[in-house]
Amino acid sequence: MIIRSFGHTMRLSWGLGLLALLLTGCWDRNEVNDLALITGAAIDKHDNKTIELTVQIFVPRGSSNISMDSGLKGSGGGSQSSYVKSAFGINLADALSHLQEKLPRKLFWGHAEVIIFGEAVARSGIRDDLDYFMRAPQPRERAYMYVSKGEARNILELNTKLERNTAESLREISKSKLTLSVTLADLAQMLGGGSRAAALPYMELTAPLSSNNPDKSESFINATAVFKNDKMIGKIDDSTTRGALWLRNEIKQAVVTVVPENTEGTVSANLIKSKTTLEPIIENGKWRMNVWIHTEDDALQNTTELNLVEDSNAVKTVEKALNADIENRVRSALDKAQHDLQADIFGFAGEFHRAYPKEWKKNQQRWDELFPTVEVAIHSDAKMLRPGLSSIRATQPE
Repeated sequence: MIIRSFGHTMRLSWGLGLLALLLTGCWDRNEVNDLALITGAAIDKHDNKTIELTVQIFVPRGSSNISMDSGLKGSGGGSQSSYVKSAFGINLADALSHLQEKLPRKLFWGHAEVIIFGEAVARSGIRDDLDYFMRAPQPRERAYMYVSKGEARNILELNTKLERNTAESLREISKSKLTLSVTLADLAQMLGGGSRAAALPYMELTAPLSSNNPDKSESFINATAVFKNDKMIGKIDDSTTRGALWLRNEIKQAVVTVVPENTEGTVSANLIKSKTTLEPIIENGKWRMNVWIHTEDDALQNTTELNLVEDSNAVKTVEKALNADIENRVRSALDKAQHDLQADIFGFAGEFHRAYPKEWKKNQQRWDELFPTVEVAIHSDAKMLRPGLSSIRATQPE
């Protein structure tokens, strides 16, 4: 009996040992030391047949060890931890293969934080590039998308002071929600939606402040590039972009400065909370949209004679000015999108589709004609929650 039990135990031990050998295999492992980690990518148009793919590669060591030559360009000053490399190809996959031939490590997209299209590529169409990013397994769907004036490569080569590289700087800007923030997944969803229109943040490099202060680190202004059927058809300036953010319910941080009625000076309010609700209406063949915007604000600075602490009418005067400013910005963005560009970047198509599925099915092919005719009513409701603890200027003696 003891012998039989011992034999059974031995067979079980041998079986577990063989199974352990099969489970510990690492034949397909990818060591970090064998990978070139892409932090950002830029796509530019080289000529009518080829594109230039530029990648920013993270270097996990001090910048003093980075060699500089014609094919390997560092991206900035002494604290930089990345360099920029590029290659040409007839499409992204082809350019990436040529780029891989120049590197001893395998390119890895899993850490890519931003993807930037040069304006020339954006205007010629990004559908093929988007197709690659959505098919390939490595690129992150949460990577932030941008369009740059001129060559996108110049953005990746910018010097940075606060962050390790420009890709990380742009990621932090997108996460702050101070400007338009669009991921790869968002872009694919917008272009595949009923409106077939999209909006991406648009960057333009600014000139150095002066000859004595030639700092060009992260020196660019933000606007909005408007796409229709995967091609960039125009842009919205920085001021009007704020109105687009109100409409898209994407504004999270802002300081709004207004001039209240019948007074001198300004009041700056810090946005605490904002919510935009779209209400589509179809009546008697007319398509209308009600836009309800509710904001909650704090008084940040008051240079007027208004006593916001003790006078409720003064608070209402400021709220009225805030509402007027929001409505003007939203109206400006609407006029640009509806009449100049005729591109639905606000998601109106999806709202009508959900509210009136039968009418939408009948008219979805006519949306390009209908969108410019949609009557939009803007209802802004700004509330000043905390006017401040004092009103120094209002209590000054004459």
